[in-house]
Amino acid sequence: MRKPIVAGNWKMNKTAAEAVDFVREIRSPLNRVSGVDVVFCPPFLAIPAVADAVAG
Repeated sequence: MRKPIVAGNWKMNKTAAEAVDFVREIRSPLNRVSGVDVVFCPPFLAIPAVADAVAG
């Protein structure tokens, strides 16, 4: 059986720095979630910063 995917496509107008702060804030509680893959879909201009933040 495939693992479910939970994806969030946010429509908030945040700077890249604000987007990184947001992802770091919600990522911590998600570490306790198991059995699903979680996908963040940030605005285009924030993708590089968010990708760096979640990579480490």
